Amino acid sequence: MRTTTDWLVVIACTAIMIVEGYDLLLYSNAIPVLLADPTIGVDQSAAGLIGSMIFLGMLGGGVAAGPVVRALGPSRTILIGIIGFTVCTVAVAAASDAWHIGAARLLAGLCLGVVLPAALTAARNATHNADGSLTITIVMGGIAIGAVASTLTAQSVLHLGGWRTLFLSGGIVGILLAAITIPALRRIETHHRNVAQADTGASRASVRELVAPRHRTLLALGVLVTFADLLTWYGVSTWLTQLMREFSIPLQGALQLMLVLNLGAVVGSVGIALLAKRLGTRRIAAASGVLAAVALLLIAGQIGPGWLLAGYAAVLGAGAISAQNLINSLVADAFPVRLRTTALGCTLGLGRLGAVVAPIIGGQTLAAGLGPAWVLVAFASAALLGAVLLIWFTPERVERSLAAR
Repeated sequence: MRTTTDWLVVIACTAIMIVEGYDLLLYSNAIPVLLADPTIGVDQSAAGLIGSMIFLGMLGGGVAAGPVVRALGPSRTILIGIIGFTVCTVAVAAASDAWHIGAARLLAGLCLGVVLPAALTAARNATHNADGSLTITIVMGGIAIGAVASTLTAQSVLHLGGWRTLFLSGGIVGILLAAITIPALRRIETHHRNVAQADTGASRASVRELVAPRHRTLLALGVLVTFADLLTWYGVSTWLTQLMREFSIPLQGALQLMLVLNLGAVVGSVGIALLAKRLGTRRIAAASGVLAAVALLLIAGQIGPGWLLAGYAAVLGAGAISAQNLINSLVADAFPVRLRTTALGCTLGLGRLGAVVAPIIGGQTLAAGLGPAWVLVAFASAALLGAVLLIWFTPERVERSLAAR
């Protein structure tokens, strides 16, 4: 057990998530311009399928994360992954049709999927137990910070250089922020070795052990809650800009709402994490899901004056991202240390199916003519489902899982 928190590692892992968040939101911000570009041949249905490709890749990468980290070590896994998704993001800018965009996003997702649980585990291994939820929230908050940066960039770049220039900017950001992690890589590796030495079973960690009776219920709950929360968050992240356009809000106004959504995620998630530290992670995770659902329904109903829409978006950002951050923290702390990376990889990998289907749900709903409100209602339903499932993620089950050696 660590008695202090290595904040340099936490900052480095947050920088990694900033790169991920920037990359993930590039496509979402580019959708309205892509739909208007006759040379690329993307309609609403195709836009949803392409949006799912990165999450499908992340599913595979997440499941593979445990074995990859054991084979290469966390530092090399993180560095190779960052290089991989940066190159794939740049490749989108050179795409000649929708299939090329989808393929590049799939490969980018594969790299992102490996890096995410590796970075979360690296941060958790470098953290004092009392700071666990706060650390995970800070690191995952990097995704929202990256999304804010991506949206700010899109507001300028889309009008000047189009969607191709926007994806080129992702390569530049990837190179710059990857450099921040280099000083911390050796320390990440040291913490990894210390944890392995403290737990002699670390080398035996496997998916087979995770599905043993003492772990399988928590694993299944982790996967299902992650599925619901990622469907909500990435559904909103992928489609909010275009949904606001469907509500006849101008492009700049829609991009500003995306900015508010992610600013709410950055600021609100830290406050909610501090609340979770005081009142309990599970309870606040469930409350965050309910908060996100209510905000989505208010946006869908366009209730109140226009200025309230920005307030709903901020609350939505805080609630939706916090629900996912806190389930990551619950999973990280619910399994023996030797199983931490594998457990996070499985919940984030298999739960990534929620992120895979979310863009498709949005695209097919709009293509069917049901309108943007029904897309938001579907995402709200997912948020409520994630909150309800946490009823069964009990302290007693966690204690039985941690007692297993």
